[in-house]
Amino acid sequence: MSISTRNRRSTITEFRTGTPAPIQSEPRIYADDPFRARFGHQLPRGLREEARGMEWRTFANTYAPTGNLRIAQLESTARRGGMFHFTAAMISTTGSERNTDSTEITATGPISACTNLLADAGRRIEILEFHQFDIFEATVTFIYAGNNNRHAWAMGFGGTTEQSAAAAMSSAAHLIYG
Repeated sequence: MSISTRNRRSTITEFRTGTPAPIQSEPRIYADDPFRARFGHQLPRGLREEARGMEWRTFANTYAPTGNLRIAQLESTARRGGMFHFTAAMISTTGSERNTDSTEITATGPISACTNLLADAGRRIEILEFHQFDIFEATVTFIYAGNNNRHAWAMGFGGTTEQSAAAAMSSAAHLIYG
């Protein structure tokens, strides 16, 4: 029953009896693409197939978990020869203890910087697919990453393209090594 038909029937019932008609509850239907339902952008094909029917909270918890090792506050300064100097905070959590170490690295881009930072921490990952979208005043990055036989889709939000990529790579490392 469409909303307009339901409203018309409620109005007629209320007019005839003087009491509002009971609203019939319809079963909740989850979107085939939870990201598209929320932000209007379609997920990459492989991730869309995995996430089919998930509600948003489950999707976010599955593909953007808060891991025990994260790259945060990734910022860059351009250098000569197409290189960039990156500064970042490596946040590691064990139990209730949280350590934050500032680190610096020179790399050709944010993905290269994050890949090297994660490898130095013992979490080597390779990006197999990379997708990035602007969402309002932020950026979201989806990556399909792997290491040997383990593969995972991951998502990361950030205020900049660099921060979004760092969040997605941190989530991927957690999903693969966690």
